[in-house]
Amino acid sequence: MFSMLYFPVVAALATPAPSGERALSIRFLDALLGGKLAAASQQASRWADEGGGDEAAAYGLQLHADLQLMLGIEVEAEESYRRSQKLIRSSKLAIRTASCRNAAWQAFFRHRLGTALACFSRIADESENEAERAAEAQFGIVLVLHELGRASEALDALDALASQLDNGLTDPFGHWRDVVATLRFELAVQYELRSAPALSDHVYWQSGLSTDRLPAGATTTDITVDGLNRAVQSVRSPLLRARIDYLRRLRLAACADRDAIGGLQEHLLWAREQGLGDYQRTLRLEIALATLAGAAPNLAHSMLEPLHQIGRNGSTGHRQLEYLYCSAKTRQAQGRAQESLQLYSRYALVAMQCLRENSQARTPFLQRAAKSSPQLDDVGARLPAKYRRAYSYVLDNLDRRDLSVREVAAEIGVTERALQSAFKNFLGLSPTELIRRQRMERIRAELTDKSYASDRGVLGAASKWGVLNRSTLVNGYRKQFHEAPSETLER
Repeated sequence: MFSMLYFPVVAALATPAPSGERALSIRFLDALLGGKLAAASQQASRWADEGGGDEAAAYGLQLHADLQLMLGIEVEAEESYRRSQKLIRSSKLAIRTASCRNAAWQAFFRHRLGTALACFSRIADESENEAERAAEAQFGIVLVLHELGRASEALDALDALASQLDNGLTDPFGHWRDVVATLRFELAVQYELRSAPALSDHVYWQSGLSTDRLPAGATTTDITVDGLNRAVQSVRSPLLRARIDYLRRLRLAACADRDAIGGLQEHLLWAREQGLGDYQRTLRLEIALATLAGAAPNLAHSMLEPLHQIGRNGSTGHRQLEYLYCSAKTRQAQGRAQESLQLYSRYALVAMQCLRENSQARTPFLQRAAKSSPQLDDVGARLPAKYRRAYSYVLDNLDRRDLSVREVAAEIGVTERALQSAFKNFLGLSPTELIRRQRMERIRAELTDKSYASDRGVLGAASKWGVLNRSTLVNGYRKQFHEAPSETLER
């Protein structure tokens, strides 16, 4: 995924440095934007090792985990995230946000897009979060929607991120604006490439390349790419500049300009030197698509050659999609019709599987504006496997007013204290608080459901989910949603 190049920059911009660490955080960000990823990783590692048990260590551990995730070191990244969360002392909200945020990025890089979208949406919808964290979540939503093949929705989400810049997001050095400008250019080029006539049978992308936002007869590329090309002229950081230059050469390669290939290979070499294995794979697939669009299937084949083992090792879903399509197209150009047909059949099957999964991932996201009810699976994703069973038990028994923490702990064979500790460390909530929040979310979903009969009343919805006391309902509901249940029902 190309997004792994932007991820650590946005993560650093969105993570407030502890007092006394501001100068170091600026140096860290400068190393990232300068394309010196190894130096940035070493600096974050030193923070984590030397910070002891204080806030600086939590900060360093998170940044170090972000870079580990970017480099594909997932197991170590997960452990670093957990250690970081345990060191947070500022507030329960900070723990909840960090837990949700870390789960979101891990799910995204593991291609569990539904979970990632639910986690990012939960953070974006939390009104008490800092503007920088909300912006990072919105950035994550853009990336997930892109991976889901929803071009128009991804662009809408990017517009929402840009509006956050205009409404209070602190950006003294213009780094956020540079990232947004570069990402806007990125998406325009990605959609332009996949709209190329030679790639019109790339059904996964064709199904989502909507022109609903554009005048009749126009395409995304007619209006945006050249204008955005000029808009990114002011971006100066070497990391973003390198990506912009690469994207320009990618466009030239798609127009059959063979002179652009050298520059593309230079960027591929840089990624190899930085140890960015997954990013190298992404570059090879993007270059293969561009050279196929530019009628150079032999060049596409040479780009795909190092990836053939990946195609045979059982990779499925989104990770395999572009590879199968490009391989089918190169075989077709080489006259190997039978192999091409087999590969394209596999591609079509995987594309349909992805589209079905994508629809399931998007539905809760689209409904959240109406129901304001965050998805449930993002909470479970933040817990260790053992405690996910406790969470599942809570969900299965929310309607019982006698549900107790002791009962939940006994269900999975741990002490109440262990259950309390695990929930607070990984969710920033006690089990009691989690039960209350989940009940309030169910009640709100009842009240905002258009099929809900108003004469059944607020207490009718509350009693369905185990809340019988009116003051408990009103106080808990107002604390969570900043309005009374009756106000929700009246809307």
